[in-house]
Amino acid sequence: MIRIGCVQSNPIFGDIKANLIQFEKFVTEADADIIIFPELAFTGYFFTSAEEAKKIAEPLDGLLIKKIKQIAKENNIAIVTGFLEKENGLLYNSAIAIDPHGELAGHYRKVHLFYYEKVVFAPGNLGFPVFEIEVRSGEKIKLGVLICYDWRFPEAARSLAIKGADIITIPSNIVTTTGMLLETLKVRAFENKVVIAFSDRVGTEKSVIEGKTEELLFRGGSCIINYNGDVLSIDSSQGESITYADVLLCEVRSKNINKFNNIITDRQAEIYFT
Repeated sequence: MIRIGCVQSNPIFGDIKANLIQFEKFVTEADADIIIFPELAFTGYFFTSAEEAKKIAEPLDGLLIKKIKQIAKENNIAIVTGFLEKENGLLYNSAIAIDPHGELAGHYRKVHLFYYEKVVFAPGNLGFPVFEIEVRSGEKIKLGVLICYDWRFPEAARSLAIKGADIITIPSNIVTTTGMLLETLKVRAFENKVVIAFSDRVGTEKSVIEGKTEELLFRGGSCIINYNGDVLSIDSSQGESITYADVLLCEVRSKNINKFNNIITDRQAEIYFT
């Protein structure tokens, strides 16, 4: 049994110090084997130029990541979180997974960029990796990460399922109003027989674009969905919180649906795009 916690937070735009204090408070209070934070959890989201974002971006070996590792180790908890990454002059909308020993277990860069992200970030170049992370109970999880808009693309989640992911974590900053988000996440879990852990932020951010002020409203709705599409827990508030669920990974590791059918081996990939 694995206990998952999905954080719903409201970071302060541009204030890494304050957001790190909030992050540590959430981790310290969490009662989970693994805790997932939203997209760009330490910087806020609504950057409209790369120059603006570069001022507070961090490398993978920077001070922020070292502090996240330290917090994970001190609290003996696995962490997945989004962050604003810089490397070789480029910016990425990224996420990392840290194990309870404070070691880097995985690294992902968002592939599908949304709205002004296309101005600020380079598209992810790490593919869709699945990495193993051992939680404090000693159980090992095969973990995949998507970030926000990646949820709209079934190929992304399917790529992780084919590679053996037990849990797909989705750090997010959702601003779209489509009523299909929860229903689509349920389908992603069901069609791939994986657990979905979706961590979204709340609050608002403003930016001035071509002389006009635009405000983004972040939707919340952090949730954990079982492999059969059942919603195990969901935060319907617009507040800051952690939503929890317990999952049995043995139930997702067999992709059989009866003695004849398997959702991975039944695929006919050679004919789908011919």
